[in-house]
Amino acid sequence: MLFIDFLIFLAGCAGLIISSNFVVKSLIKVEEYYHLREFIVGFLMIGILTSLPELSVGAISALEQMSALSFGNILGASVVDITLVMGLVAFIGRKVNFEAQLEKTTLFIISAMTILPVVLFLDGELSRIDGLIMIGAFVLYVIRLLFIRKSFKKVQDGKISKDKVYKNMGIFIVSLIILIASARVIVYSASEIANFLSFPLVLIGLLIVSPGTSLPELSFELGCVLKGHCSVALGDLLGSLAFNSTLILGIVSLIYPVHASFTSFIISSIFIVSSLAAFLIFARTGKVMTRKEGSVLLIFYVLFVITSILIR
Repeated sequence: MLFIDFLIFLAGCAGLIISSNFVVKSLIKVEEYYHLREFIVGFLMIGILTSLPELSVGAISALEQMSALSFGNILGASVVDITLVMGLVAFIGRKVNFEAQLEKTTLFIISAMTILPVVLFLDGELSRIDGLIMIGAFVLYVIRLLFIRKSFKKVQDGKISKDKVYKNMGIFIVSLIILIASARVIVYSASEIANFLSFPLVLIGLLIVSPGTSLPELSFELGCVLKGHCSVALGDLLGSLAFNSTLILGIVSLIYPVHASFTSFIISSIFIVSSLAAFLIFARTGKVMTRKEGSVLLIFYVLFVITSILIR
């Protein structure tokens, strides 16, 4: 029954959100112990960790030969991160400050990484070769980031003992197991919902799975901005975009090549490109994203949902 499948899906999302929250919090304590730079923490650590839901769903859906679900999830998550997440963060937090470095090369490179799977799918498939290209792009960017790490001056500051580090590593491992189990539940229930509604899997990923898997980013980034840690929030957003669009989809494509509805792909691609363009404009004007600009991004998300439903 559809109602039961939705309940199972919601239970999986709840498990995913709670476990990913514990994963992030436990690793933050470890990062504070080593006094890492805030943007590096946000991009390499938190950006990757808050993308664990997408990675879990992607790997499991690929193993189940339902990689279209992951493709829709990643494309949808990119739109959700840029529009809904960043829009709500700017609207609720009233403004988001940008580091000078983020106004230049970094934003454009990550934008190119976000659009990369869109370009590679123009032939109607993400092959294993495409997967290697995406993974290679991610590795090259991480190498570049490590080389320029000194340009991000703000450092994570915190006092934590070694005992607490070990305790938090234990929490991390347990939470990760729950997260993977929750992802398996989401993949199963999403496929059942798609079959019942006769919706393509990619559309289910776009509209249903992606908002759920993006909730950790929203929770974390909003908390960071309200506490004045804009660099970590931006690093998380950009890290999630890069991680989702290259490494996760690369892994999914290596496990099982992606074939999906071209109509849903075109719609999501248009919104990814247009919302990214708006984000870049906002990031380069005044070094601050205002509440009004956040509202514009939220409108992009509403239009994305309406368009995806009407043209399927």
